[in-house]
Amino acid sequence: MSTFKNIPISVELPSPVDDTAIAHAVLCEIQVLMEEFVSSGQSGAIDLRQVPPMGPDAYQFLKQSLSAGEVSATIKGVGCTEAQETAYPGVWWITHRNQKDEIVTELIEVTEIPEILKSQLEDVRHGLRRLAKRISLSEPEKPGSSFSPGETAQL
Repeated sequence: MSTFKNIPISVELPSPVDDTAIAHAVLCEIQVLMEEFVSSGQSGAIDLRQVPPMGPDAYQFLKQSLSAGEVSATIKGVGCTEAQETAYPGVWWITHRNQKDEIVTELIEVTEIPEILKSQLEDVRHGLRRLAKRISLSEPEKPGSSFSPGETAQL
């Protein structure tokens, strides 16, 4: 009967993935998405929760590489969503947070305007109905009428 006691065994663990390499790969993917967007108008996105995990240093490297651009928006809903254009026009860093302010999704979108910022047609219809109602309830000011000091108009 043979045994394995006398056979030398060494365990080779895979080398850890370099965090910076992951961030660099994300930057390269952004470049590909930008090229596609410029040539065809096709938007694209990278879900940062779906790439291999990055450590804090690599995450900061990615953030600093893209840096903040001129446009940002905050959407308040169930949680808070931040849309920040990066220093590269058309590249947006989107962060969705839950009610506990925990990040639930982080995306890099390559597009003119992130989907989250676009008004939905049904919302516009609802707004139109509200505005029409507001206009129908208000009366235009009659020529020559004025308000007394401290008086406000009622709409």
